[in-house]
Amino acid sequence: MIGIQDSATNHFGSLIRSGGKYIIPKFQRDYSWETEQWDDLWQDIEVMYSERSEHYMGYLVLQTSNDDKNSIIIDGQQRFTTITMIILAAIKSIQKLVDKGIDVEDNTQRIKTLKDTYIGNIDPVTLEYDNILVLNRNNNGYYKEYIVKLGELKLRNTTYTEKLMKKCFEWYEKQLTGKFRTGRQYAEFITYLVDHLYFTIIKVGNEMNAFRVFETLNARGVQLSSADLLKNYLFSLVDNTADHPGRIATLEEKWSALTKNIQAEKLPDFIRYYWNSKYKTVRANDLFKAIRDKIKSATDVFSLVTDMNTYSDIFMALRNADDELWQGKREISENIRLLNLFGLKQPFSMLMAAYKFLGINYFDKLLKDIIVISFRYSVICGKNPNDIERVYNSIAIQITTDKVYDKKQLKEVYIEDNEFVPIFSHKSFIDSTRNNKIIRYILGKIERFTGGTREVNLDGNIDTIEHILPQNPDETWGENDYNFDNLIYRLGNLCLLEKTYNSELKNKSYAEKIELYSKSAFVSTRQIPEEYIEWNEAAINNRQQKMSNCAKSIWKIDF
Repeated sequence: MIGIQDSATNHFGSLIRSGGKYIIPKFQRDYSWETEQWDDLWQDIEVMYSERSEHYMGYLVLQTSNDDKNSIIIDGQQRFTTITMIILAAIKSIQKLVDKGIDVEDNTQRIKTLKDTYIGNIDPVTLEYDNILVLNRNNNGYYKEYIVKLGELKLRNTTYTEKLMKKCFEWYEKQLTGKFRTGRQYAEFITYLVDHLYFTIIKVGNEMNAFRVFETLNARGVQLSSADLLKNYLFSLVDNTADHPGRIATLEEKWSALTKNIQAEKLPDFIRYYWNSKYKTVRANDLFKAIRDKIKSATDVFSLVTDMNTYSDIFMALRNADDELWQGKREISENIRLLNLFGLKQPFSMLMAAYKFLGINYFDKLLKDIIVISFRYSVICGKNPNDIERVYNSIAIQITTDKVYDKKQLKEVYIEDNEFVPIFSHKSFIDSTRNNKIIRYILGKIERFTGGTREVNLDGNIDTIEHILPQNPDETWGENDYNFDNLIYRLGNLCLLEKTYNSELKNKSYAEKIELYSKSAFVSTRQIPEEYIEWNEAAINNRQQKMSNCAKSIWKIDF
């Protein structure tokens, strides 16, 4: 794996007894675990301890250097911090025994030894703990002053994250109270705990390598907080200008506004699409390098974060058809709904640039074209999304740079009729919530094209999708007359039908079904009994061919 100095699986005790410190970057996110996570971990620990087994805690990504024993925790801070809280809560249980006068001399020595080993030593000058774990700037003060000292935990004038830390400590303190009778048993519990909680420890040499590890692990399904790393880099550039301490507070306000608008799990996506609206497209793996190559000073950082805040409203509105940005713009709202229904993000960079620089009318026209292109390219033909993103990126850069775009550039990714029609004429959609909405959309557009006036609700609350050849056909449909698997989900076998009618049909024969089809308010459904005396593979092929001829006119762009 690129950038990894070392990778090994080892227990928590080997980390904590290594002689170095574990430092959470001061601008890393705050402690955020809550009761659900505390309880999950505790249940695992109880099973591990009762069965005298081991428990795997996942990945711990550390940034290290050859000349320093200390490590920066890139990912795993929530787990690392919580385990330390459990150790401290267990030590507090021993302290309670001392307070009761139980085995005072031995238990006092146990407390000192356990703290020295797993928490930190007391500085002889300041008489403050020099802790092994150093939390971020919002958490470390409370951790060091209150939790580590095992005194009364401050409640008033504390932040939300400090309240969480207090609650976490007290939650584990409650679980451990009375769990063991002696200080020795609590000490044995702590020792067993740290030596049987295992991490896969990944050590990297610098921020760049750490970012590549994030992206590689994400690609393998291990969800890590990659956006945190970028934040740390940006804040480090500003933090280096110590003669302007107010800048950090300003940057924190701007970053908080951004993360408030863009939910944490969407932030990496947003940053990438924002960046690609201005510069040559980069893959997720290369995004950090691209930003680092461009952003090198505090001035660059403020310019970047301010600009991202401007774009964040547009990005979130592109993900939500009901966003207030589209209020009073019904057609745009419906097309945004379709864009998300199709599951497409590739146009985001281009659409963000268009909204910002071209105005709402040009944005509207471009969005309409994107829906047509997306329908042909992705929904029906299933083409490679990377190719279309390259074209969209080129247009986005042109819009950002020149404040214009050439519609003819879209022709490169417009699927022509000679490819679109044959694929559409054989297209099928396996039953799923998303596919059923797409089917209603397609059938609804064909209904309007053939003269129907009824609006189709994509959620299916009123109108349903009728499978003419049923999904579970009985013997009345014949066992050898149909290749069921190939025909049931073909578009030619589907029609729109009022919910009240559909509930009556079930597996009825074609002759019985067409009596109800002829009563439907949908023109395209009433046409079925008029055009097909019997329903077989030839009828399905014929009907879908007619649908494909409609489709090439419905989803069409004139260049």
